Amino acid sequence: MNHIRLLLPVKLLLTALLLTACGSNGLMTNAEKKLATGDIVQQIEEQVGIYPAEFLTAYVDAVGRRLVADLKTTPYYFRFRIIDQGQPNAFATANGYIYLSRGLLALINTEDELAGILAHQITHVTQRHHLQQVAHNIQPGVLTLPGHRTNRVVARDISRVIKAPLDAVGEAHIARYADDQESEADRLAIHMAARAGYDPMALATVLYNLIRTVRLLPGEQHESAFFTSHPTTPERIADIKREAENILWTPAQPFAPSKQDLLDRLNGLPWGINNPMQGVLHDQQFMQPDMDISINFPDGWNVVNTPIFVGAFAPDHQALIILGSAERPGSVAEIAADFATELSSAEGLEAATTESVKLDIGPAYLVHLVDASAELPTSIYYMWINTRNTTLRFIATGADSLRNQLRDGILSLRSMTSEEKASIANECIRTIAANAGESIQQLSARTGNLFSPEMTAAVNGLPDNTILKQHQLIKILSREAYFR
Repeated sequence: MNHIRLLLPVKLLLTALLLTACGSNGLMTNAEKKLATGDIVQQIEEQVGIYPAEFLTAYVDAVGRRLVADLKTTPYYFRFRIIDQGQPNAFATANGYIYLSRGLLALINTEDELAGILAHQITHVTQRHHLQQVAHNIQPGVLTLPGHRTNRVVARDISRVIKAPLDAVGEAHIARYADDQESEADRLAIHMAARAGYDPMALATVLYNLIRTVRLLPGEQHESAFFTSHPTTPERIADIKREAENILWTPAQPFAPSKQDLLDRLNGLPWGINNPMQGVLHDQQFMQPDMDISINFPDGWNVVNTPIFVGAFAPDHQALIILGSAERPGSVAEIAADFATELSSAEGLEAATTESVKLDIGPAYLVHLVDASAELPTSIYYMWINTRNTTLRFIATGADSLRNQLRDGILSLRSMTSEEKASIANECIRTIAANAGESIQQLSARTGNLFSPEMTAAVNGLPDNTILKQHQLIKILSREAYFR
């Protein structure tokens, strides 16, 4: 859904990423290209989301294309994208789409490091490592609806909102490369980078700093998606260094000719899992500042945020509340009446009730129906809302014993208060020039840096006790009001 984004730490590479994209002759068939491009890319970009930064994306693309130019012939047309994910992460699809997270880009300190990461992902594609990947289910649980007669209509609508079959909800897989695949990708990547004019040692540097950073991240962010799919050990880094020491290379003119030019591209990059542009979650309250909406989901439910819907799932996966865009514009009263007629026509169902609801964000119509065709009756709620800019639709369904939770959840939709708007802040990367002889602690105190001294050192690729030089450029974490 436009402007709505869920905050689930995205550990997901869907099973579609494991799609075999090469025929027996090593080339992708036309059918495979179409399937890979249409299905995999759409799923990633709808479920994770693209970070909208044209200047930074163009830079990543330029470095990637310089690397790809080294490939003599290839069946792949490589594309380079930035995903709106706070965790450090990088992955490739079988058909040549390379994705880097904004969380990983925040750690880059030289163009050589960026080239090393990109070359590594390119190599996974060219060596067809996806053919041997193993998927690990990391979010088990399939959503099921207890009602029988309503399943067709409700499952259809839920599937359209989430852009996936209903029986796939709650499932997520991540593909893990084998150690020998990582070693091969490292070895070939640093040679590719060197031929393109980049320091082959830089891949070891960025991996080391990535390890330092991830160890300092709070909570579940500590489990980086990058390390889940790309096992990294001190031995792996040592192997890269040994190989790189023997590579002769000639530096190319970087696309970012100075450290300032590089950091300008990272300036303002959101840090962490929250990007206010896509929504903010406080406990069970979801707020979307640009749309001026607030929702309170039931306590204990798992809140999920994607670019196309926001919602919550009961712990037992037997109930849900989701909000997305309505499939058709127009009067919410007419939409609700038409839907109630469709739903009530199912044999054995109670007649759907409709009611006008007054919300401060706009007119709304609520439809409620009980499906008693299963052992446990099921409550189903739909609500359409006309806001200033669009028409939204809630779907809530679960055991009838949960009807109050379902109803309260969807009716919690409202405008944000002035206090809530004032509380929305953007934590982002900024660049500061150091004073001669400053320690990292002193620079942090002077600039209001929110990073700890250890995190500041790791993000900047510096030893912990570094004494800074005059005008040395340092990345810091700044907290800034979203509405100014």
